[in-house]
Amino acid sequence: MSLFVRLISLGLIGLLVGCGFHLRNYGLEGLFESFAIVGKTRAQVVSPLRQSLQQLDISEVAPDEAEVVVEILEQRSERRSVSTSGQARAAEYEIDYAVYFRLMDRAGMVLAPAAWIERQRIYRIDRGNIVGSNQEQRLVQTEIVQDVAAQIVRSMDLVSRGSK
Repeated sequence: MSLFVRLISLGLIGLLVGCGFHLRNYGLEGLFESFAIVGKTRAQVVSPLRQSLQQLDISEVAPDEAEVVVEILEQRSERRSVSTSGQARAAEYEIDYAVYFRLMDRAGMVLAPAAWIERQRIYRIDRGNIVGSNQEQRLVQTEIVQDVAAQIVRSMDLVSRGSK
């Protein structure tokens, strides 16, 4: 590798370190040690939410033992056509996913009032590659649900900072 490339690489690394770049951390470690998910536990958001919290080393326990209880009150998922092709077929679809939730403590006191979190994304349909289009739809749906789960975690972060 040439000296010029090495110097450029070192310069870029120095810029990243100097600007304070770091991976996102929700800061929940040590603030909440346990959680429970109640309500509509079959909602799509429950699994990625559970995984996110467990990756933060927050234990899932019974609702009467949890420091924070996430109650999933409602979920809504829709798909609609947003544009058409020259042959009057759907060319793009929009996926809309929303969750209505609230945060409580083990005694049932509301820590964060019920609120909707909603995300939308548009994806294209390739009539020449239906399998690929179906895979893209599943990927977009998964990303939206993960975004909603991350937003719930951020809401927990705000509640935990307020209870300090």
